[in-house]
Amino acid sequence: MSQKFAAYNAQGAIIGFYDSEDSPAPNGVTAIEITDDQWQECISTPGYTVSNGELVAPAAPTPAQLLSAAQASQAALIDAAYYSAIQQNVSFKTAAGLTETFQADEDSQTLVMQATQGYQIAGATPTGFYWKAADNTLVPFTLTDLQGLYSTILAQGWAAFQKRTTLKQQIAAASTVAAVQAITWG
Repeated sequence: MSQKFAAYNAQGAIIGFYDSEDSPAPNGVTAIEITDDQWQECISTPGYTVSNGELVAPAAPTPAQLLSAAQASQAALIDAAYYSAIQQNVSFKTAAGLTETFQADEDSQTLVMQATQGYQIAGATPTGFYWKAADNTLVPFTLTDLQGLYSTILAQGWAAFQKRTTLKQQIAAASTVAAVQAITWG
């Protein structure tokens, strides 16, 4: 039966594992003998070190560390939900009374913004101008319609931003992991 070894540096951080039969430690590597169970624990739980020739388990995180980690994780989930929310399709009714659903993903937002700004400079949209709805319907659009669609997309983004801000403030103020995890976008 082979013997497992944990190699470590001068600070006691484990830098590798070796096996007396499959992968012997090279000459000059500082290592201690460990059991198969210890080896499994080391690879499944990061943070083990070596001190005075003994394997030392990582310290359990403090409640403050657990809360901080939960807050960071939940804030990242809120950010992901925000980025999804600001790119949802929007419903918009044109000046001619046509209501359609329009894409509001990042590329579509850029196109609407550029078209709106460009045609504002030009003073109007060209004759026969249209915007494509999410279902590929070609919808006749005026400059006022472009401005309205852009305003609708901006309003969706502003509402999502306010929600994101409120939820992240709640996460920062929460005092338990359970309270943090209860704060969701839904």
